[in-house]
Amino acid sequence: GLVEPFDIVCPEKGASHWADGKNWIFDFEKDLPAGIRCEFKVKQGLKTLSGKEIVGQKIFSFSTGGPAIKSSTPYQGSTYLDEEQIFILTLDAEPDEVSVIQNVFFSIEGIQDRVGMKFVTGKERGEILKALFRYRRPTTLPPMILIQSKLRFPSDAKVSLIWGKGVMSKTGVETNQDQILRFQ
Repeated sequence: GLVEPFDIVCPEKGASHWADGKNWIFDFEKDLPAGIRCEFKVKQGLKTLSGKEIVGQKIFSFSTGGPAIKSSTPYQGSTYLDEEQIFILTLDAEPDEVSVIQNVFFSIEGIQDRVGMKFVTGKERGEILKALFRYRRPTTLPPMILIQSKLRFPSDAKVSLIWGKGVMSKTGVETNQDQILRFQ
């Protein structure tokens, strides 16, 4: 029988098999969410079929990336922003809140510097989500955050929400590029 070639460190379950003498396959039980990092380490003393010690790269790893915005309310491109607009962002992984505060900004037409954000929490958050879901109560909510610019938006200004690289999942996996949503 063929041996299991790797020590696997991965929070998601899966099954592995040899497709043939050269190709080993690992199938995950389900599609992986963001914020997952897996490492496959060649087992010590692993030998080829002909009995030679394995040489070369010993550790293989990948990550599914940090949290990204899947959808927003108001939706991207909306031209109906309130001056104190609250944005409801649906994400594909639970974010680390400190990394959101450090890496998420608004860029507002006519204002040179990037403008920071604050979280909308507690009672206000609860009321907004209740209004959003008044017709259907989902049983499980995807990760959602509610944020607001620290500055009021000037009337009719173009506004970009910059979900910056470096936003981290609670599991410590970072995004490696900016995601930009534009509004007016």
